[in-house]
Amino acid sequence: MSELEPASIRRARNRAGAILSEWAAPLLAPLARAHCGSPTPPADWRSLVILGSSHIGDVMFRTASLPVLRRALPQCHITYACEPFAAELLATNPNVDATRHVDRVEHLRGFDAALCTNHIAYHRDLVMATRAGIPNRVAFVHKGLSALATRRVRADYPRPAPAYTRAMVAAVTGTEPTWALTPQLFLADDDVREADIARHTTEIDTARPLIACTLTNRQPHTRTWPVAAYLRTLELVARETGAAIVLCGSANDAPVLHEAAAACAVPCQVLAGGLRLRAFAAFLRRCDVLLSTDSGPRHIANAVGTPVVFVRSLNVSRVEIGAYCETEIDACGDDEWLSPAAQDAAFARLQPEYVAGLIAQAIPR
Repeated sequence: MSELEPASIRRARNRAGAILSEWAAPLLAPLARAHCGSPTPPADWRSLVILGSSHIGDVMFRTASLPVLRRALPQCHITYACEPFAAELLATNPNVDATRHVDRVEHLRGFDAALCTNHIAYHRDLVMATRAGIPNRVAFVHKGLSALATRRVRADYPRPAPAYTRAMVAAVTGTEPTWALTPQLFLADDDVREADIARHTTEIDTARPLIACTLTNRQPHTRTWPVAAYLRTLELVARETGAAIVLCGSANDAPVLHEAAAACAVPCQVLAGGLRLRAFAAFLRRCDVLLSTDSGPRHIANAVGTPVVFVRSLNVSRVEIGAYCETEIDACGDDEWLSPAAQDAAFARLQPEYVAGLIAQAIPR
């Protein structure tokens, strides 16, 4: 049980489950070995699957470490398991050979190795990989179930979210985990053309600095900075810098974004759901700054080098989801793990004037 990291397990029942799984390790380990066979060195792997969350940000996190994995395993076919909408971000990535939607054990049969990269809840992936008979199962073990992992990786909780995957790839490849955590996204010519058409059809003034803003969030249990605070921030920035403003989001966000644009004291364009993900990345690359919630567009902007000012979620670890690139700024302080009421109070203290100043400083001169 020395591999458990109790600070990473916040619920008492989960902590009890982790302890029980370690007590059962002497029984689970030989059963897993009998079912899956003996592990082999990474140099012998010919097919590998990367398991983890399909959220846009989570997929982008992992791309920073894919080049190191590819260089170390040049003969290995690398499959990334994710939902189809996130697979678009990887379709042009030279470090991934294929993407696959995985929701059943049958989808994992035949792989030589699996990287269970979800540092928050790796148990489901690790169990699926074991049931599928994958002989090499690389996983974190800080929350228990270590007996099912053939190559155990220390989480060293907490660390920036992209650093977990970096630690896992370093453990597999025998390299030092010192490379940059900046996500990688490879744009095609069609992506750039689609973005340029969107800029033209939305009548964005390209002669002025351009501020993109994503003020919605996909996490249902996460409080966000009020829309009115975003709009006040954009008003201040526009009046100080002369910047043009475009509110961005999915097609489902369109009603919220159009209502926000109508309420804003300065003109705002709306770009809602009109672009594929990589084309949206190409659009963000043309922007001077992104003002964002703690959501997928933040990480896409990091990948294309656009400065980001983001309002972090306050109900999770600050270290894990705080700034990890030199091009981004966390507008929040040290608050973390706050209750809903405490989140609301913290967001009330975050002044638009302060955030507007961060954006003005981030605009390239």
